[in-house]
Amino acid sequence: MNERHLLLYLAFLALVASILACNAPERVTPVPQSPPPTMTPYVPVTLSPQETVPPPPTEPPLETLLPTPTQWFPPTYTPTPEVTRLTVTPILTTPVSTGPLDFLEPETLDHWQHLSDGEYECKIILHITGGAPPYTVHHDLDVFTTWESNPTLVFTARGCSALVHTISVESADGQSAKHDYWIPAPWCQ
Repeated sequence: MNERHLLLYLAFLALVASILACNAPERVTPVPQSPPPTMTPYVPVTLSPQETVPPPPTEPPLETLLPTPTQWFPPTYTPTPEVTRLTVTPILTTPVSTGPLDFLEPETLDHWQHLSDGEYECKIILHITGGAPPYTVHHDLDVFTTWESNPTLVFTARGCSALVHTISVESADGQSAKHDYWIPAPWCQ
């Protein structure tokens, strides 16, 4: 018996033994011990010089493989959302005036604090009446626009000389008002 047949025979015996073990009744009866079978030792097969063993199968080179057909799928439809463009037309209206434009001439600082080396931060709150916002406020060289009727002017001063400045306010309805003020330096009194 050659090696291949021996392996098949042993596999068959193992299969039969496992089937019998699965179908065996629950009670186990002792089997008399028999001497172990004698086995023929493994002897490698020697080939005669003219016989050759075929090489193991190999995968064909990549060049000889046939390309895998690609399946065509129709493109998916993605609807393009319609963009609605709104045209915003500014409504040009003349600002509504609430009366003649004016503000109180400042007589004192509303707040001041010492910063450093004789420099002080000063604050004046304007009280604008009339006109129409937005207001453009000029305080000497400073210019700003505000929608508030009580904006705060913030500036710095040095030394003990009086604060002499000019404030002018222009409103959106074309009115303007201007006042000069003179305030003694409160930190020197």
